Formats: sequence, structure tokens, C-alpha cells
Amino acid sequence: MMYEFRPVTKRINQMRQLVRDRVIAVDAQRVELITGAYQKYDKVPPSIKTALVTHEICTKMTTRVEDFELIVGNIGKAFLGSGMWPEWDASWLWNELEDKALWEYWDDGLYHRTDKSGVHLSMSEDEIKRFMSYQDFWKDKTITQYFDSWGPDGFEEVAGLGILEMGEKMRAPIHTGHLVAGYEKIINKGYGRIRSEAKHWIDAHKGNLMGDDVEKYMFYKSAVIVCDAATGMIKNYAKACALKAKDCPDASRKAELKKMADGLLWLSENPARTFWEACQGVILYQVLLYMEARHPALAFGRFDQYTWPFLEADLKENRLTLEAAQEIVDAFFLKSNCFYRASNPRIAAYTGVGVTYHHTTIGGVNKITGDDASNPVTYVVLETLARLSLHDPTVSLRIHKDTPEKLWDLAIETTRRVGGLPLFQNDAIIIPGLVKELNMTLQDARDYSIIGCQEIVGSGNDYPAGNGLHGKAGLGSHGNVLLTALNNGTNPSNGKSGGLETGYLYEMKSFDEVKAAYKKQFDYLHKWSVTIQNYVENLSEFYAPSPALSISIEGCMASGKDCAAGGAKYNSYGGTATGLATVSDSLMAIKYMVFDQEICTAKELYDAMMADWKGYEVLQQQILNEVPHYGNDDNDADEMMRWVTDIYYDNCKECYSKRSKVYKAGLYGAAQHVVQGAVTDATPDGRNAGQPLADAMSPGQGRDKNGPTAIYNSACHIDHGKYMDGIALNLKVHPSSLQTQGAKKALLNMTKAYFEKGGMEVQYNVVSTEAMRAAQKDPAAYRDLVVRIAGYSAYFNELSEAMQNDVISRNEVEV
Repeated sequence: MMYEFRPVTKRINQMRQLVRDRVIAVDAQRVELITGAYQKYDKVPPSIKTALVTHEICTKMTTRVEDFELIVGNIGKAFLGSGMWPEWDASWLWNELEDKALWEYWDDGLYHRTDKSGVHLSMSEDEIKRFMSYQDFWKDKTITQYFDSWGPDGFEEVAGLGILEMGEKMRAPIHTGHLVAGYEKIINKGYGRIRSEAKHWIDAHKGNLMGDDVEKYMFYKSAVIVCDAATGMIKNYAKACALKAKDCPDASRKAELKKMADGLLWLSENPARTFWEACQGVILYQVLLYMEARHPALAFGRFDQYTWPFLEADLKENRLTLEAAQEIVDAFFLKSNCFYRASNPRIAAYTGVGVTYHHTTIGGVNKITGDDASNPVTYVVLETLARLSLHDPTVSLRIHKDTPEKLWDLAIETTRRVGGLPLFQNDAIIIPGLVKELNMTLQDARDYSIIGCQEIVGSGNDYPAGNGLHGKAGLGSHGNVLLTALNNGTNPSNGKSGGLETGYLYEMKSFDEVKAAYKKQFDYLHKWSVTIQNYVENLSEFYAPSPALSISIEGCMASGKDCAAGGAKYNSYGGTATGLATVSDSLMAIKYMVFDQEICTAKELYDAMMADWKGYEVLQQQILNEVPHYGNDDNDADEMMRWVTDIYYDNCKECYSKRSKVYKAGLYGAAQHVVQGAVTDATPDGRNAGQPLADAMSPGQGRDKNGPTAIYNSACHIDHGKYMDGIALNLKVHPSSLQTQGAKKALLNMTKAYFEKGGMEVQYNVVSTEAMRAAQKDPAAYRDLVVRIAGYSAYFNELSEAMQNDVISRNEVEV
């Protein structure tokens, strides 16, 4: 029986259209406020200064309430607005606005930036002038500059290879983020009680600070200040609602605004009492965090778990209907879609255009009993995605042996409507993996969430840095690591030296020598990558505290330590590894072509790569068509992939920092495979220079020939339970495969079988190659076509041509 969706209300349709047509109005207000605060608190230590600056911004920022809004909160002056974060790095926008080469003046009196390297931005002449007036002040005051100013010996030479993710400078253009804040604590405890706990410690130690008490005092003082910041900001929203109600001619809307004002006034210091207050409280805590810093990937975590008790109570007391709850959740996720921040196009190339990374986790098991935890909110969230055709935020559905069939049915119908969402996560692999690899308690492991692209984290108790410290996500192109290993420590993609001298491919007399060269080069460069993260972490504790975040993270208030200093209950970090199938297939090509079948010499293969296969097309086709590839249930190819991933995992197990004893391995990525592929020369697997690498742990594009079961079997050669930074496996399914209930049931059974075999995660792109090619020719006709790239989903027409072609090049599988 087909799942029946609820209708969409008029005001939700209106809001959805505005979000879909999004033009982000950039303003100078936050820059103006933070500049004044930095001048005012110039000599104050960073831990206190951050809190004082946050208070200054939150209590003076513009607070808006739109006529159609049910959930309020904004990060810029406009409904779809964005401030800027000059304390991290706003140089990219200052540089662009110097000549406005990428900006056009339109008839609406605004300058527009429509280049596909970033989300559509607009700025008025006045905002540009105000923004530019602060450029000189921030030239030598950014947090990034503290990180860039010095580095460990040898860094510049290794960075010159172009393989380290951070590039040729230390750089810290963003905060660490990538976590689930303690939303559950905020809505169940309230700012007033958190403030009282901090103030109690301060009062008890007045004039008696010994040992590390001074650090604790500064932490608790910053906690008091940010609680006051939150209270002041939320009270301003309450006033805005009350003011709006005063002039509202519609009696029903007037009453609603008054109720919103009363609820906001209560929330400013107290815990939530209703489902609406819980949802509103989460959004406004998100705003507080964004005003504090440019936190990336602030995931909402297990939204259905921490909001359901409020909805359950509302339903019992007849305060709310499920239809009204649906509208609140619709409004919540549309409001989340208003938080696209103006960002550096270089970052957007990796992370996607118009993506918030407010990753939301639903379903799974109860953290105490281990029983099924799905509830009405679980279904409502999926309905929001499907009915509104939202590509963001990413939603992960946790699957376990008792996941209800009705939930499976809704999830598959949702993924049919909105390609790539939800992601399916396997509790049976992840929960024991967290206990084993991260030493989590069983209860905390059962309460895990997914953040960012695929990173697995604790919920409100973890400072996981799953994508590295300050955006330093690990090694860059793993394809270039292999090429450097085969080219005696020089990266042929840019001609720079800096790697270990491991010899040339044509000098290697056995395949064991080839493997040894790769392992030696990988171990060296990966340790360098982690070394830089450890260096940055050492500075981050002092220069980048997060008091607004720390008040909600379990462990920080108890220990009197900021999360950046190790105050969280759990501490770890990690990085991405994408494109390993390209490395694996390349090693198979060398083994098969040179050493096993002796079809060509090592020198011929080396020369063919260096020539980007020009003049060697016959050899290239032999490799593409004869050599076994990962993803086809071929034991030799799959064992090679396992060897490559084990090299990575084993190296990660040797890495640690002062804050964390665990460096997590992950097989996922946002769109690194496209960006890194663009700067990687031809590889031995027959791939041409500049083409994308394999994405995440998926097979190389077009290399899988034997259908989905073969892909699953190949993937399960790897022990997924070791990769607790997350795994992404992408499959492109032709829409015709899911037209009937029987076909949907087949996909359900196929996914279950994969999970029973040991698979951790899978995501389905339900889209045809024909539709995507048609969308390239006629974008307007396919305006709402959603596809999954790797670590994020996007409207197909908002992708760059390179990203579009990457999705098109993947093989379609039939269910």
C-alpha cells in the first residue's frame, strides 16, 4: 500500500519557494559589531573575549519575524541573509569586491554573484561600502594568521607537493565544528540553570583560585556571559513577535504571534515546555553558535529522539495535532535552509553549493533499552523531505533488525522522490564499532548521530573533529600519493619534490617493491597530515575557544574546560580518505599488466601515464577492459582494496594528540574526489589526468559492471566496523527500478542483505543518466532534480559541470 503524505500548508509552500529561489543577502552587520567589540576588548584573553564578543553581537543584531514564519531566527539582516566572519577569514570576499569581476549590478539595485562556484549572493552598495571599510582593521588580526605565522620544520617542502589537504599554508579559515551540540541539554535545562551552575562555582571560589582554578574560573565566567548573550538575543525575538502582533490585522495570526512571544520569553531562560518551544529552542541555539564563530557542520543529531517527549505530551494534552506538528517540522527544516553562509568558493568546491551540513539523524534504537526508537517525529521528518523536495539538510535513517516495515517503506519512497536521501546507517555495525574503537559506553554508542558528510559521533557529549581540526580533513589526493611513490618522491602532477625517495616504477623489480613504495610514501605523508592537525590543535585551545558550544557539551561544565581544551566526555579526531579505489585499481593494473601477465613493461606503463595515455590508447583500453576492478566481486581486486584500506587504518591507529588518543579512519568525502581528481595526473588504472577519483569507498566511476550485489560483496571485503569516522557507498539506481511496490521491496531486501553481510552505510541516487543529460540542456525543466554527490545532496542544476558529469559517469544499477 502506498504511503499517504500530508498536504503542505499555504505558508509552508510560500516559504519553500523563497528558499528554493534563494539569493543570500550578505550584510556587514556582524563585521561591524565584532570589529567594535574587538576594539573594546582588545587586550582581554581569548576565552573571555570570545564570550564578550558573542554577547555584543547577539544583543545588538537584527531580529526578524516574517509574516509567514512559525519558527524564527536569522544569521543575517535579511530573511535569507548572511553576515561574515572576519575573525577567521573574509579576505576572499574583500578581494572579490575590490574589482567586482564576479559581481553584476542588476535592476533591483543590488550587486549579484551568480557564479556556480558558490551560492547566489547579493549585496547593496551601502553594505559593500560598510563591509570594505573594515578591511584594514582585519588585515593582521585573524585567527588564521596565528596559525599561518609559523610551522614545524619541513612543512613547506612537504606542503609543496600539493597533497596535504590544507594546501601550502597552515590556514584555519573556519572553526573545527563537525559535531552534535547539546541541543537536548539546552531545551531540557535552559540557559538560566546553566548560568546558575557556572555562577555558583565562581561564587564558591571568589578570592581563592589555586592550581588550575584560574582556567576553570575563566571558563565558567565565559559560560555566564554566553548564557546572558542567549537570553538577551531570545528576548529580542520575543519583543519582535510582540511588536508584530500589535499591528497584525488577522486575529488568528495575532494570537499566534502573541503565543510565540510568550514562548520565546520563557525560552530565554527556561527549558522548553512544548514541541514548538523545543524546535524553536534548537534553532535559536544554532543562531547563538553561528554568532559565536564560523562553526561548520553543526548537525542537529537525533532530532526525533529529543523532540518526541514534547510532542507526545502535547498530543496527550490535546495542545497539538500531528498535522500541526508536521507544519512545525516543515518550518523548522525550511528555517535551517536559511542558514547558508556566504563562504569562500574554494571551500564550496569541496563542500557543495547551498549546503548547511545540519545533518539530522532519525530512527535507530533506544539508548537505554536497545529497542526500536522510531516515533511519529521520525515519520514527520521524512515527510518533510519528500513533500518539500529538500536536498538539505542531509538526513540519516538508522536501521536495525526491528526497524518497522512502514518506516522502510516511507524511507524508500522518500529516496525515490529526493535522490540520495535519506542515507541508511547500520546500527549493528556502528554501535559495537564505537564501543570497540572509541571506548564509548554501550548507552552512548546506542545514542550516536551522523554529522557532516558521514562522520559518526556521540550526541551532545563528543568533540569529534571528524573532518580534522579547522577544516584540515587529512590527505588530499590519494592518487597523487601513489604517483609520488612511483616517481621517486616527486609529484608529477605539479613537478614538486618533498616526498620520500621511493624509486621509479620502472626501477621496481617486483610487485612487492611497488606495494612497499606506496606504503612507505603513504605512511610518511599521512603522518605529516596528522602532525599539522596536532600543531593546529595546540594553538586552537588558546586562540579558538567555544564557550557557547561548551555550555551544552557533556563534560565541559563538570570539568570547567572548554571543548577545544578537551573538556568533552569523548575526544577524538580524524580525516577523510576518498579515492582509495583509484589507488587499489591502479595497483591491480600494475600487478596484472606488468608482473602477472607481462602485457607491458613497467617503463611502458610509466611512460603511458606520464603522456596521459596519448599514443598509448590501446594499452589504456586493455587496462580498462581486462584488469579486475574493485566493485565486481572479484577476489583479487577486492583483496587489493582491503590491503589499501588496511594501510590507511593501521596508520591512523598510530596517530594521537594531546587532547585525543584516537585518530579515526573514515572512507567518505564531500566532493573531494572531483576537486582532488582535477589536480591529479593520469593514474595506472587508465584514468586520465584531471578526471575525478573514485568517490568515498565506492568503485571507480564506470568500473563496476556486475550490478549492485557485486558492489555490496566487494565493499564487504573491508571490515566496516573499523572505520568509525564513517563510510559512504554511493549507488545510482534508475528510477524505472522503483516504480512498483515489488521493486521497492526488492531494494529494501537488497539493503537488508548488505547490512546483514556487514555493510555500514549506503545511499541511493535514484536518477537516470538521460534525465541528467536533459537537465544540462534544459535546466528549468528539471529545477528540483536532487542528486547525491558523495557527502552531500544538491539540486543538479546548481552543480558545476564537472560535478554534474561525475554523477552522470557513474553506472546505473537495476534492482
